[in-house]
Amino acid sequence: MTILLSFFFLYNYIESTHTYVKLFLTREKTYPYTLRPHVFFDQKVVAYDQGGFAYIPEDARYPAVWARAWINGHPLLMKKYTSAQAAEAGHLVSRHSKYAWFSNLYEGSGELHKQAEFVVLPAEDTQKIDEYICILNWQSDRPIEEVTFTMDLGTIIMAIPGIGKQNSPYYVQWLYGTFFRLEPPGYQRVGNTVSWRWSKIPRIDEKIHIQWYAWYR
Repeated sequence: MTILLSFFFLYNYIESTHTYVKLFLTREKTYPYTLRPHVFFDQKVVAYDQGGFAYIPEDARYPAVWARAWINGHPLLMKKYTSAQAAEAGHLVSRHSKYAWFSNLYEGSGELHKQAEFVVLPAEDTQKIDEYICILNWQSDRPIEEVTFTMDLGTIIMAIPGIGKQNSPYYVQWLYGTFFRLEPPGYQRVGNTVSWRWSKIPRIDEKIHIQWYAWYR
């Protein structure tokens, strides 16, 4: 398995990165028709360089089911590698990941668009807490103007039985704001979305960790 060298470029400037993640439920088509959580991942990166690779790092326990990418609307081929394989080929890989998706080499600059679906699993040593972990990892030759991460909780919140009503079996969790646990601190909540923002940073290797009460299990 061969990965082309990525340190071959002399200049790499990332202007901005914007990540949107949506948590939602689907019902299995066979009995007992269990509800299953999913995470849809959509990321746009505006970069000015001579070319490069689309890159999606994975948390070791929560891999991507699939991944795809485009540069200025043109599709790229995505493949999954171990972090060791990627590092041997000269790729910079997050310290948080053991696997990562890389595209074929593309030329030119512009908007890099990436999408994926990630696995959702119960948190370790718990029965009613599910979680999702997303890794944000970039390095730029000039400070990145803006990095944002937005988590859309609207769909799953509206699926909570009796949401906000006193006769709901989940009213106490809702009243005291313990339905969701979000890390790192510093996020903002507007309606049913939570977001983090960083500005003018030369690099980032951050793990976004979201847990919620899994009433559907």
